[in-house]
Amino acid sequence: MASSSYYNNNNNLKELERITSSVNDALLPSFLEEEENNNNHVVCGVMSIITFIWLVIFCVTGVGLGLCYEFLEIHSLHHAPGAASDTFFLCLIGYWSQALVGFLFAFTQKNPMQGAWTNKVILMLVLSSIFDGLAQGLDFIGQVQGGYMLFTIFHSSVTLFSCIIAVFVVQAKISSIQWFGILLVILGLFATAVPNPIAAPGSFTIGLVCSLVGSFFLAASYPFSEKVFRIGRETLKGPVKEETACFFGALINAAIYTIYTFIHTIPRWQNEIVDYIKPGNTFYVILGYVLYGILVGLHSLSFWKSVNKIGTVPTAVAKGAQQAGVFIVSHIVYCSIDKNECMFYNHGNTLWNKMQKSVAAILCVIGVVVYAMSKKK
Repeated sequence: MASSSYYNNNNNLKELERITSSVNDALLPSFLEEEENNNNHVVCGVMSIITFIWLVIFCVTGVGLGLCYEFLEIHSLHHAPGAASDTFFLCLIGYWSQALVGFLFAFTQKNPMQGAWTNKVILMLVLSSIFDGLAQGLDFIGQVQGGYMLFTIFHSSVTLFSCIIAVFVVQAKISSIQWFGILLVILGLFATAVPNPIAAPGSFTIGLVCSLVGSFFLAASYPFSEKVFRIGRETLKGPVKEETACFFGALINAAIYTIYTFIHTIPRWQNEIVDYIKPGNTFYVILGYVLYGILVGLHSLSFWKSVNKIGTVPTAVAKGAQQAGVFIVSHIVYCSIDKNECMFYNHGNTLWNKMQKSVAAILCVIGVVVYAMSKKK
């Protein structure tokens, strides 16, 4: 009897283990799927507070960078931000600032090299860095030659380019409603260009071409940045840290622009840097460079944080909110100095001229909300 009771109890335990294992197997996939949804391509509904804060920093610093450029332009000659366009001086400051911020955030933590630094991950990081470096150089020329308003309008194409490229590179799934939201953002940004032409301080054609090509390269860098983390998630070691990716990605371009500066800019320092600063405004230009460095460093880090947590497309769409912010904050800060920065003025006195920027800002915000509130296919 004792032996029979023992075997019965043993069989009961085995049956309990089998049932428990089956329940775990059934629940685990859904749990993992839910966890993945929490960490990846979700803008609204499921987003941690930390992820939301980094996304806000990404938007706010994006607005700040535009204002900082205009601040430098006000205190400089030739409609340039304290330097000639062929110096790429802001690019040099920007990438060293990004590298410094990435280094401070990464190497003050334990195990900064955590994650799977495979050859594929490194390749994606290098490709992302190269595309971003080309984009920033072309954007700088576009800003100086075409003026900041022209650059801002055509730089909106980053949102569209990013979404299209993401479909092919990271197989992003975008619903028809989300495409509608994206198109609203694009329409909002282009609204300031119709029907009035934008006066360019330099070459309209060069400014236009550089702005559009720069936007394409910047958009191309987004999905490759996301792939840095996606590939890592498929390994036992997991993805690399965003801070470390920010540091190494910026370091590549910092080295390239430093070499260019030693070869091209330093021999021409007087003509292409000093002579571009308005007399008596050296302090303000230096202040502008410092502010630009701080903002671009935080902007880059928040980009890596955002693209890892919510993905390429939502991060690109968030640029619509940035542009709406540029319109509003430029009006508050610079309207009394330059009427072209006023919210209710855009190269004319008609009703549409007065409405253009506000309509553009509203379309951008609605587009972001429509995209965020809709679900993927």
